[in-house]
Amino acid sequence: MRILFCGTPDYAVPSLQKLHALAPGHEVVGVVSQPDKPKGRGNSKTPTPPPVVDAARALGIPNERIFQPRSINKPEVLDALRALHPDILCVVAYGNILKKEALELGRYFPINAHASLLPKYRGAAPIQAALLAGDAETGVCVMKMEAGLDTGPVLLRRTLPIPPRETAGTLHDKLAALSANCFAEALELIQTNKYTLEPQDDSRASCAAKLEKSSGTIDWLLSAATIERLVRAMTPWPGAWTQVASADGKWSQRIRIAEAELAPPGTPSSLIHAQILRASCGDGGALSITKIQPEGKREMTVAEFIRGAGKPLLGGVVWK
Repeated sequence: MRILFCGTPDYAVPSLQKLHALAPGHEVVGVVSQPDKPKGRGNSKTPTPPPVVDAARALGIPNERIFQPRSINKPEVLDALRALHPDILCVVAYGNILKKEALELGRYFPINAHASLLPKYRGAAPIQAALLAGDAETGVCVMKMEAGLDTGPVLLRRTLPIPPRETAGTLHDKLAALSANCFAEALELIQTNKYTLEPQDDSRASCAAKLEKSSGTIDWLLSAATIERLVRAMTPWPGAWTQVASADGKWSQRIRIAEAELAPPGTPSSLIHAQILRASCGDGGALSITKIQPEGKREMTVAEFIRGAGKPLLGGVVWK
């Protein structure tokens, strides 16, 4: 099949690489991604290609077959893509809504790989949603694309367990690899006409909205288990952030909690020893915090942080 691939971030890269490796039986004839974005600080920001564009170039896909339109739905873009004569669209984490004309570019129906067990967690942040909910498993669904957001019938469903200490970062990488394998399997099913399409039950649907920087703000009135899941779900971005202060009120700093685990309930919000900070939570439980990142600084162990903060923390800490 002649494949038109649509994807943008790191998550989509393994899928592009997998599809490209299926040659000569399949050929990636074009790649569609988001425009370059400026990166850096101040006035020195440099336009930087998305990871999929870098990956496409590394695979030897010609620049004239790599498209970065602001909208794939513009008539001139659609004309250029039609000229590639694609058989099928493979879409993953593209970041742009495909309207009817775009969905009809291929001879076969377009497919999308979504990182959840649909209809759970439709939307932009399904990986984080599964971790926040404390789910024991997640997975990838390859669906036939339609006009709605992740609403199409499911062609392929593969599950993946979620270990107790999994973070969004580690789960992201596992699901990205699984999505790549699912695309290869789905193409075989479509080409041999050995697939069935399972309609989604809309009554069981839930939405995983796009994360904001504020999504990782910690509310210490929540249970210890909820906050522990938040820390893992917000790692690496946007991070689980809070304010820590000395008990005497003379010292305060905003920090990201990078690593924490549940501690015995009833533990006071105080410095226990030189390796761990403990924070009490709304249900009487507590978190043992072992790694943090002070705002504007690198990630570090609690022991390093305590040495830097010095005596103000020896009398205990307060979490805000």
